[in-house]
Amino acid sequence: MENSKGKNKQVSQQDYSESQSTPYCITRRYGSLTFEETVQNVKNGLKKLGLDLIAEFDVREYLSSDMEKIPRHLILMVCEKETALNLISKDVQMSVLFPCNVTIKEVEHNTIIEVSIENTDITWSSAKKKEIMEVAKNTKNILKKLLDTIEQQNVKL
Repeated sequence: MENSKGKNKQVSQQDYSESQSTPYCITRRYGSLTFEETVQNVKNGLKKLGLDLIAEFDVREYLSSDMEKIPRHLILMVCEKETALNLISKDVQMSVLFPCNVTIKEVEHNTIIEVSIENTDITWSSAKKKEIMEVAKNTKNILKKLLDTIEQQNVKL
């Protein structure tokens, strides 16, 4: 691991295409919600989908002493017991790849918020087992549903 002294590193400026379409995550941006509203809607969505929030990691808090101007950035570690049991029963080493990560990042000073989910089709593919890939596909589909519910929770009829 690299150890740098001083507070000279900065987060590179993001543009809309920079964080899109990576093989390991599926990303969506939201412009109608604040960071706080997005975090709350993600947590509510996780609960509705039957996913457990295992841990929350504040990237900005962790890196603030070493980076200047880091935007708000949370990593939520999420899991579902049946999925975890299924993975462990098929390959005990799969525990290194879960819980899944969902990230919430401030992209443009609380006007654009980006939510990314882990693409388990890719991240779990190194197991090279058909039965794990079936679990991965199901997990990815559940996480994609989360992205669909985030803005809808703020719609008032």
